[in-house]
Amino acid sequence: MKKAVSIILCAVLLAVSIFAFSGCTPAEKLSYDVVLITDGGTVTDKSYNQSAWSGVLDFANEAGLTSRYYQPVLENGVLTLESALSYIDLSVKSGAKYIVLPTDVFEVAAYEGAQKYADVSFLLLDGTPKNQDGEAAALDNLMSVTFNGLQSGFLAGYNAVISGHQKLGYFGADNDGSRNYGAGYIQGAAYAADKFGIPVVMDYADFDSPSLDYDYSFTITANYKKIEDVKEKTFKINVVNGIGSGVYTEGSNVTLIADPAPEGKVFDKWETKSDTEGVRDSKVNLSTKTKTTSNLLVEKCDATITAVYKDADYPTAPVIIMNADNTEVYSTQYHDAGGRCEIIAPVAPSGMVFDHWEDLQTYKDVESAIYGGFPNGIDDVNAKDTWIDVGKLGRTLLPVYVKSAVPTFNVTVVTGEGGDGESTGSGAYITGDKVSLSAALPKDGYIFYNWSNVDNYGYGAGVSMDNEYYPETSFTMVNRYQSVVETMYDEGVSVIYAGGNKEGDVVGAAVWNYSFNVYGIGSELSQAGWHNYFSSSVKDFAAAVKYCLKDFKGGMQIVGDCSNGCITMSYVAEDNAESYNEVYAALADGSINLKSVKAGDDVSAVLNSKCLTLDYWVVEK
Repeated sequence: MKKAVSIILCAVLLAVSIFAFSGCTPAEKLSYDVVLITDGGTVTDKSYNQSAWSGVLDFANEAGLTSRYYQPVLENGVLTLESALSYIDLSVKSGAKYIVLPTDVFEVAAYEGAQKYADVSFLLLDGTPKNQDGEAAALDNLMSVTFNGLQSGFLAGYNAVISGHQKLGYFGADNDGSRNYGAGYIQGAAYAADKFGIPVVMDYADFDSPSLDYDYSFTITANYKKIEDVKEKTFKINVVNGIGSGVYTEGSNVTLIADPAPEGKVFDKWETKSDTEGVRDSKVNLSTKTKTTSNLLVEKCDATITAVYKDADYPTAPVIIMNADNTEVYSTQYHDAGGRCEIIAPVAPSGMVFDHWEDLQTYKDVESAIYGGFPNGIDDVNAKDTWIDVGKLGRTLLPVYVKSAVPTFNVTVVTGEGGDGESTGSGAYITGDKVSLSAALPKDGYIFYNWSNVDNYGYGAGVSMDNEYYPETSFTMVNRYQSVVETMYDEGVSVIYAGGNKEGDVVGAAVWNYSFNVYGIGSELSQAGWHNYFSSSVKDFAAAVKYCLKDFKGGMQIVGDCSNGCITMSYVAEDNAESYNEVYAALADGSINLKSVKAGDDVSAVLNSKCLTLDYWVVEK
């Protein structure tokens, strides 16, 4: 019986095999002539991958070739060399005659792949082939394209002026690429200004220039009002052994925070007492009375709220944090001996940033079990906000600060008229820091009203507070480079270009804050549809793909420019199209000669104009 079953099974398998070979071709047998490997993005990203894929499709359709794309998997958002090479191998196995690689993330992979597969033609877009030592290298089956930043910038500047903008800004970087975008922008704006007799002023700043003449400091003020000028009813809240005292309007939600417990004590509860005759203590409405942080809903009474402590049922130990110069104690807290607690470093001194914690006791002295195996019982010695083991004897820690490699925001917090004492939060901060503010108590007859801020140029600093009408609040420090852009807008600039600048996205962020009053000019294809970006100088990957694959020349690096249609502006007003097209043609045939610059050069040297004035944001020598 078993033998009969085996014979029948073999017959079935034979039939299936015959059917498979007589039907569809297996997927691994399919062949694709032109393959695009994306940089990890999709071919619908409205950016370079989509543009390159459009060019591949057009070329393949016109040449009667097949095409496909691969979207590599990224590791922590990065396309690794190993991954890129594996997709090149896959493309070759798929029969690729041409492999298209967009953006400079493929510079090494393009060279390695072309060296391995000499009979396949490789096209690298917006990059220079390099070996693993970072040296530029050429191969007979590898063609590459870079794009003319000078002409891109020229088109952006010319389009800005003929579109009616007379106060322009450039936000660049001190590298060769951005320098040439900026030099082109200046020359394009000057060309239009002189041609039409339009007075134009341009602000120019490099975000990473050591000579950038910009003050990153600003002042935050705690403002108060006379109670007699407040329409709503007000009530006085007195918090004993904690934070939250002040005068508040009815309905306010006040956060109360108990002070750290004294030695040998632990927090027990909040005690509440009405200070208004005829109103019971029970009307003082707390969200919780048993936790160190509680919320008070201010109702129809003054009140005194006291943090009460009791003897600890277990030994406590001090956690001491010294100030930056190790001359005095910044704070002392008592916690469960042998337990864990959170520590937060004091605000950095001017021009400095937090670097690490230094343990002023050896870990042997701490005599505590290691939690999670962290050295010295500190979760992250380089984090200014971290957790530590308290130990049986307690801890003494020194926050260590170093000179900041980048400009810092120097924030000064002051108490306005009507306040009594010091408002806190002053210090030096960098992008991403959380800044906590605490307003001084109001004098008798006053109530805290709001926080205001102003930079050293007299403009708002552009920070967004969690609640500007609450005396205890915080905000996250903005990108310091965005503050440069916003200052340009504050001073009347109506459009800013950021060609070749890795921090260029701050133009879009600043534009968003200013709504429809100002604009940006993008230098990336993906920026063309951004809010208030009226145009972008585009590296046209689609045009570059078709131009190169139609006449593939291995070993060459060509420049995408106006002569081959590989750069353009994403939008030009219909009324300006004729003038724009004339200038485009002049750039294409070489009638307009542009001056280039390098990193470190004085970009103002390219300017020779009667109608354009350059306001170069550098320290005068």
